[in-house]
Amino acid sequence: MIGFLLAALLLLAAGAGALLWPLLRRGTAVSPDRRAAAVVALFRDQLRELEAERNAGAIEDAQYQQSRRDIEHNLLQEVAQTDASAGGPRRARWSAALVGVFVVLVPMVLYGALGTPDALIPGMESGAPNAHANAKGAARPLTSAQVQKMIEGLEAKLKASPGDFDGWVMLARAYAYEHQYPDSVRAYTRAVALHPKDAHLLADLADALAMANGQRLDGEPLRILERALQINPHEVKALALAGTAAYDHQQYAKAVSYWERALQEAPADSEFSRNLRNSLDEARQLAGTSPAASSAPPVAAADKPPAGKATAVGPGPGSVRGKVMLASNLATKAQPGDTVFVFARAAQGPRVPLAIVRRQVKDLPFEFALDDSMAVMPDFTVSKYSPVIVGARISRSGDAIAAPGDLEGFSKPVTVGSGAISVTIDQVVP
Repeated sequence: MIGFLLAALLLLAAGAGALLWPLLRRGTAVSPDRRAAAVVALFRDQLRELEAERNAGAIEDAQYQQSRRDIEHNLLQEVAQTDASAGGPRRARWSAALVGVFVVLVPMVLYGALGTPDALIPGMESGAPNAHANAKGAARPLTSAQVQKMIEGLEAKLKASPGDFDGWVMLARAYAYEHQYPDSVRAYTRAVALHPKDAHLLADLADALAMANGQRLDGEPLRILERALQINPHEVKALALAGTAAYDHQQYAKAVSYWERALQEAPADSEFSRNLRNSLDEARQLAGTSPAASSAPPVAAADKPPAGKATAVGPGPGSVRGKVMLASNLATKAQPGDTVFVFARAAQGPRVPLAIVRRQVKDLPFEFALDDSMAVMPDFTVSKYSPVIVGARISRSGDAIAAPGDLEGFSKPVTVGSGAISVTIDQVVP
């Protein structure tokens, strides 16, 4: 099917190119004023962030001046390109659009209506809940649109069959995949009501509930984990999460006990085991114990947690952890319901956020953990860039893009894997 898809796309591209090239070879201009305004706004944001980093001491003055010159140089080049491409005839625009519709869109729409497009994606026809496989059997993430379509179909199905256990589990995992954790908790709760003795399902519920509560396992999530471990003392995920809860409360010996038992049950060559070993080594150092000296926990060990959950294990080499606080002189400028964004960005390299979490001012001060599961774009992750700068921004509008009047603060460059980062929100965005 992959061969068919590639051949069809190549034929469509060749046919469309042969017809559209004579119409578009002089270029179709976009409004130069709008494009120039967008370019200037983008570079203004870069200058503002660069200024904030200098004020926070994250970069030296010489590096600041060089970076500013680079940004201004790039701005001039972009504006020049915008002006150079502003002209050109537009008479062929509607002809090109009409040809494009008939040559490209019409065949695709007809195939979507009359053919079997789902068959082009292995696993889609079977309703896979988390990911579909490629030709070599490797997992490929579903797109947000595909997951949303799956969610809508499952919701309609469960309205007609509310006793469908597998449907509720699949819906809960689909919600979690889209980071819709309150809805995931609701679906997991319905599934647990149908199978109350499923220890792994209880661990999934505790995980989703913790994520919905800002990655905090205290309270109900921890009680659910204790219930899961009473049912099955060898439930790996429940033990990994219980160890994380102990670690967060600085009960390092207890965390060591849980994680050692979890490690015995987990696949030795899995990424989960490698991350758990790193967390275990750190907990042992903090507890002052050796591998032979640690004892078994009251209840035992865990299954590999689903990818993308930040609460599964303690700090690993591909993450940064720390604490965010608000400067006292800015306390009156923030409301309890204002959004707080905490993000990591490469100290040298692309300025794309590598990971981001969202909380509220009323949670301040709070501890954070940023890792690859929180990446904004799959190709830009924390583990690929070191050192990184951790920033925190209070947004009144709830928008992640900085706006005048927002409050923010940045750390100095830190090595990925650090676990004691302090970020103080002490600046007003000009």
